[in-house]
Amino acid sequence: MKSIVTYREADGTIINFEAHSSLKSAVELARYYAKEKNYPDRYVVFTDRLTKTKISPKKDVEAEAELGLFMSCILRPSIFPSQASLLGAMSTAAMAVGLEAHTDKKIGIGWVSDLYCDGVKIGSVALEGKLDNFTTYEYIIVSFSARLSKDNFPPRLSDMVKKVFESENTSVNMIIARDILTKFFQFYQSLKSPHKFMSEYTQRFAFRGKKVKYFRDEKWKAHKVLGVDSKTGELIIDNGKDPDIRVSSPALIQNPKKIR
Repeated sequence: MKSIVTYREADGTIINFEAHSSLKSAVELARYYAKEKNYPDRYVVFTDRLTKTKISPKKDVEAEAELGLFMSCILRPSIFPSQASLLGAMSTAAMAVGLEAHTDKKIGIGWVSDLYCDGVKIGSVALEGKLDNFTTYEYIIVSFSARLSKDNFPPRLSDMVKKVFESENTSVNMIIARDILTKFFQFYQSLKSPHKFMSEYTQRFAFRGKKVKYFRDEKWKAHKVLGVDSKTGELIIDNGKDPDIRVSSPALIQNPKKIR
């Protein structure tokens, strides 16, 4: 079952929010919409239940479901690839701010786009896109995912009285998703002024002073992290030498599931 709601943010942004009671994959559906159906800018696919199916000779049998917040947003931006370099950090900062509105615990950010609560990884942001003539994007899909336990994100009855959507099936995770989107599009307007969101990112950055594994000279090494470059988003690692190591690709870093 699905419902589609169109709403306007304070800055005039129009959001089309398609909520599903369950999906196999939010990002796969958003990818299909972006490629095949040419859905508009700022179209969002959401579910709080990912399902898997077992194929039997008689029928599909639903297996166990993964519960949480799973949301993919289609963007059709008028930006160059070089301007999108901080989109991952911006999206992660927006998600952290949105989540913190629903918990009394601090949300930490791991490089580039993992989120932690009480030192345990609870979610992440993923990006994918298709270039049009190698200069601008035909689309970008920003996907947010999180597993939100009731211990860290308790339901608040005062928030549940149709605060966001005029729908009886409004869930806590749907409300959290709306708050994430609100902050995301506030930051998105400032993509060319990264200081407006990188301050949120860096103050929640959880790897500072921690050892991380990174790939260099054809092997994995472990050194302490100094921080993140607020202009480029690069990870800065102290290897005991001058200059410090700068890492620009997340594929060269092993993010832990827990931070001590």
